[in-house]
Amino acid sequence: MVGRAGRRSRSEQFHLYTRASLYLLTLLEPVLVGIWLVATPAEQTGGHLFWVIAGACLVHTATCVCLPYSLPARPELGNWIQVSGAAAATMVASAVVLELNAEPSQLSASSAELLLAGALVFLTGPLSIAWPPKAALALLTMIATTVGLSGVVLGTEIQLLAGAGLYAVIGGAAFALTYRFSAWAVGVVLELGRSQEIQARLAVAEERLRFARDLHDVLGRNLTVIALKSELAAALSGQGAPADQMVEIQRIAHQSQEEVRAVVTGYRSADLRTELEGARAVLHSAGIRCLVSDPEGLGAGAPQALGWAVREGVTNVLRHSEARQCLIELSSQGGTLTLTMENDGVYGPLVPGTGGSGLAGLRERLAPLDGTVSGCAKSESQFLLTVCLPWTSRLSATGHERRGS
Repeated sequence: MVGRAGRRSRSEQFHLYTRASLYLLTLLEPVLVGIWLVATPAEQTGGHLFWVIAGACLVHTATCVCLPYSLPARPELGNWIQVSGAAAATMVASAVVLELNAEPSQLSASSAELLLAGALVFLTGPLSIAWPPKAALALLTMIATTVGLSGVVLGTEIQLLAGAGLYAVIGGAAFALTYRFSAWAVGVVLELGRSQEIQARLAVAEERLRFARDLHDVLGRNLTVIALKSELAAALSGQGAPADQMVEIQRIAHQSQEEVRAVVTGYRSADLRTELEGARAVLHSAGIRCLVSDPEGLGAGAPQALGWAVREGVTNVLRHSEARQCLIELSSQGGTLTLTMENDGVYGPLVPGTGGSGLAGLRERLAPLDGTVSGCAKSESQFLLTVCLPWTSRLSATGHERRGS
């Protein structure tokens, strides 16, 4: 266990330790009830009542342990109907049994109410994170009301019911705050871990792009010059060994140029999913709310081609607007894959030719792929960028870079 935990990230370790501590807190219930059963005289817990108390306690504890299993993500309400229903049924059944046996010869009424209030307290914490707050409060109120009414019907003193209720409210509030704060802390730590991971990936991608640009600009140009001069030397040398050597130099230069382009192509690819994550992170850091559709189902080549469009669109949002919100959507219809980026915060008329060369370069990059790029004002303060690519072209980063080089 230590070896496996050592390979987890710090956020995952915090998640594991927090959830384990909540489980241990829940397991205090059978320990406390066991101590009480051992310390209580046998005539008060003898016979079937002992097993009723022990069984109800174990079932209730198992339910409490199962409820926060999905910490910190909150599941849908329907996923926990059966588990929470079992908890409520256990509470109600325990209330009836304990109240019916709350006689001096078996179990005192104060002990019965204390057991029920304690069970309600331990149930409050897991329910506070497994269910939405309003639904959890409604269920707990229903259980507490049922237990209280059963005590009134069976003749339990009002003072005992009031004391048990006060204990349940204070203890339940403490447990609920503990669980919800723990869930919130785990969520924040996990989100921080994901943000750091995205930041690291973006840093690596940025370094790869820088390396690809420098390598292509320097070595690619030099190899092209070598190839041209070799062709000229071969043409001027005429026949003989020098000409043969020049032809060989020309062949090697062309081969080296293709190899450099192949290497650079791998670095210069812009993966769509990485670009979408980067767009969300960059816009969020700039105070812009970014809503991104799920790119699941896209082909292996298409995301690389659209990644450049996402990057250019984000650059335009940051440079040419005071946006507060940006919506990125992907859709496929009639063999065409469409990317739209809509943002607000655009003020004043759009003057042709003042938008920089980014969109023009994007059009040149996508033109060999039969792609189209259009940008227009959707309203007085909204701008819409639309990129369309034929879905049947099965775009690939390698083909795209070779055509655009």
